[in-house]
Amino acid sequence: MAKVNKRLLSAKTERTVNHETGEITSETVTNVVQIRQEPPYVKMYIDDLCQLMEVPAADRKTLELLLRKLDYEGFITLSPRFRKETCERLKIKDQTFRNRLNRLCKSSIIRLHSTNEYEVNPRYFARGEWRSICERRESFEMKIRYSEKGREIITDREKQPELF
Repeated sequence: MAKVNKRLLSAKTERTVNHETGEITSETVTNVVQIRQEPPYVKMYIDDLCQLMEVPAADRKTLELLLRKLDYEGFITLSPRFRKETCERLKIKDQTFRNRLNRLCKSSIIRLHSTNEYEVNPRYFARGEWRSICERRESFEMKIRYSEKGREIITDREKQPELF
């Protein structure tokens, strides 16, 4: 996985000193960094991505509707009204919709964040500022392996948070 390329522009240290004892009671270091610019890109269509990742056609249609709700933080919130409208539009039952969401999660295109809230994989879909997208990409780990027949299998997993 590529790390976000950052260049340190400046660093500022602020210290709080107890003037009676001369002791430094706190110290804060603020770094100003520059994140690389958005790289060149090629438009890729959802159908092509889903075909590469072997996502069933029915799940592709669900994904297309879900992505319309993508916010600038990389999340899709499924309100009861939106779920109902989506089921009606796709002519499916709510359980079928839930099954499709589960399959999209297993394919690592989206992941469940909290009840009725899904995060899209920012390596495939993103909306917003490039800096924020780069930061979100660091929370996904991409692994590529090959089957015995030479077929590429890509899996993404959420990185485990580092403990303090």
